[in-house]
Amino acid sequence: MNKKQQEIWDYLKCHALGINNAIHIEVLADALNIPSQGTNNDNVRAWITSLVRKHYKPIGTCNDGVFVILTDEECEEAAKFVERDTRSTAIRRNGIYTPE
Repeated sequence: MNKKQQEIWDYLKCHALGINNAIHIEVLADALNIPSQGTNNDNVRAWITSLVRKHYKPIGTCNDGVFVILTDEECEEAAKFVERDTRSTAIRRNGIYTPE
């Protein structure tokens, strides 16, 4: 995990626990002073995708943004949100966040 990914993960654990606390990508990028690249914070989106697929972080997406998955219901809702994408398998595999 690179430094920016660690910052993103740490921020989500503090500010986006559960689907009801989902935050939009642009809010996350602004909070971490990450300049937007591409058309829609593509750099942040790519780091989050990598956190899910390669680093096994329980991060879900919904209409309201991204969040740390806390329940089975949130896991399923996040997986269904990206069902046409291979992220759904990674979301289900990563499961539910447990504080370290």
